Amino acid sequence: MILVSDKTLELSDITQIIRTHDRDRQRKLRLKAYYRGEHRILSKRGRINDAPNNKVVCNYCEYITNMSTGFFLGRPIAYSTTIENELRLKNLLNIFKYNDESAHNLNLAEEASITGEAYEVLYIDSDSMLRFRTLPSEEMILIVSSDLEENIKYAIRRYRLYNFDGITYSEFVDVYDDQSITSYEYNAGSLRYLDSVNHYFSDVPIVRYANNHEGRGDFESVISLVDAYNKAQSLTLDDIEDFTDAFLCLSGYNLDGETAKELRQSKIIQLDDGGSASWLIKNLNDTYIENIKTRLNIDIHKLSQVPDMSDDNFAGNSSGVSIKYKLLGLELIRARKEREFKKAIQRRIELIGNIERLKNRDFIDFRDVEIVFTPNIPADNNESANIVKNLTGLVSQKRLLSLLSFVDDPAAEMEEIRKESEERLND
Repeated sequence: MILVSDKTLELSDITQIIRTHDRDRQRKLRLKAYYRGEHRILSKRGRINDAPNNKVVCNYCEYITNMSTGFFLGRPIAYSTTIENELRLKNLLNIFKYNDESAHNLNLAEEASITGEAYEVLYIDSDSMLRFRTLPSEEMILIVSSDLEENIKYAIRRYRLYNFDGITYSEFVDVYDDQSITSYEYNAGSLRYLDSVNHYFSDVPIVRYANNHEGRGDFESVISLVDAYNKAQSLTLDDIEDFTDAFLCLSGYNLDGETAKELRQSKIIQLDDGGSASWLIKNLNDTYIENIKTRLNIDIHKLSQVPDMSDDNFAGNSSGVSIKYKLLGLELIRARKEREFKKAIQRRIELIGNIERLKNRDFIDFRDVEIVFTPNIPADNNESANIVKNLTGLVSQKRLLSLLSFVDDPAAEMEEIRKESEERLND
């Protein structure tokens, strides 16, 4: 949640902001529930007592997020720079390694895919090491300046700490500004001051990772379609059970309880003259029902732009160009994510630089770091190798290496090539 204000934050402002935050918080909790499979269909009521009441969850939401996130950051982000900045970049990568940055980025991407945005806090741990971690997006509120820069002025985190029973909890609020973190206990709309500590980042140490410019989740727009598909599947099973539990109608025949019991055991019935027997069943139009579910399935994938990988169009013998064309919608989503994440990672590097320079360490400028995202897509290595071969001498070696799917870090690969060349010369 983002608010725009140039006003100095007062205690009364914090309580008012928290009250207005509830709607956004509930929206994000609902999206997370859908990702976990807690869908509306689970509250479906039966028609009458003892009637079939199936509740089938087809979790398209989890599928869409997992596919989108895996395509976007299934391959780690690579970082490179100029030769004169290589040592500074190495210092940055050491910090990233200490924080298991690739796994952390994947967590951020998943959170953003579900709720539309993810948040990261930077801090100094007990060993005086720089750390960063993901914060639940439903806990965060950003306040940015009203100018065109929209710089972060404050960040408010509202969170709960549960007791051992898992039910009762205490609620707290942390307010970040460019110098300190002020903590409060929140109870019944009032704040009680607890503590204030400096963070030394010279800026608000919170980074927002937007899923897209609108801050929408990847499956948020198709939830009503997912609900409809769940309902169609559940009602289909209800009808099948109704068919299985059909009533036997007897005409011209008197059936008492003992006779009915014998009928169940012997599976034989003798009818008087003029008597008849038939099943009372509902006529099922299978074609109509399946057409509805097929249409819903197509619409979910089309509107979410995440393809159905079980579709026959994704046959194993498809060419690389063909697969890329079929993944065009997913690529458009990935490109939007990349632009938003690149800005956020640059801010992360800038905040890290603020701390490192405070320690009088030479640190790389975020503008000198090239951030390279690589789609996690099945690749035709022979096709890529031919492209590299044909472009050798026309394009830089770093760019050529980035075209190869099995090269995660072109800069590191170039360094390995250089070392091998030196070893051959020395032999």
